[in-house]
Amino acid sequence: MLVLSRRLNQKILLPSINASVEVVAIKGNVVRLGIIAPPDVNVLREELADAPAAILSMKAASQSSRSVDLKTACAELAALRERFRGVLPPEEAAILLRVETELRDILNGKSSPAPKRPARDGRRRPTALLVEDNANERELLAQFLRLAGVTVDTAGDGADALGYLNTHNRPDVILLDMGMPRCDGPTAVRAIRQDPAYAGVKIVAVTGHLPGEYDLPVGPSGVDRWVHKPVDPVALVRELERDIE
Repeated sequence: MLVLSRRLNQKILLPSINASVEVVAIKGNVVRLGIIAPPDVNVLREELADAPAAILSMKAASQSSRSVDLKTACAELAALRERFRGVLPPEEAAILLRVETELRDILNGKSSPAPKRPARDGRRRPTALLVEDNANERELLAQFLRLAGVTVDTAGDGADALGYLNTHNRPDVILLDMGMPRCDGPTAVRAIRQDPAYAGVKIVAVTGHLPGEYDLPVGPSGVDRWVHKPVDPVALVRELERDIE
């Protein structure tokens, strides 16, 4: 066994598998580690290492619950439209209706590529990378943003996001969950901000955690904006339009 001492934000590199481990927080006798590794490298807590069947069972349960989550989302969107009937601007009410319709089509097995609303005034469609480990939340929010006129790609965690950025054109904004396995939000933020190629890209933290829980500055050197879950998608679109105009 190799024993190493590391301070906060210091890394351990595993170059043979293109991976790294970083100490991202220390609280009492608990150390939070951020791990960046290729998608084909499995990273498990020790207590799960000998339980592949349980992990597969969890994945299956997650898939079976997807329809329940979508039904709930449809009902909530319908209730939201009814609650704000006559209050929301017509364009925003239409967005809610389109998202609800798309989700019902998915539930009924009639899913098709999301219709894309043209950019207003002939302007270029803004681009976003949505990073969220919960597949249901990720796809629901991505669908809403696409219907609102945003070109969206998605990633399942910080490691996937960093891999995406290395192989694609930089987006206008990165919507980043903070609490994710394998490579969490703060680790991804620090990696992005250290790369000059991504100078000026907007990073929006979309999380249920408070900013004070992470040692991240607010602004161009850290997170530009914090959006708290549960997300108000209409308000989020307004914020994005202001940020990337």
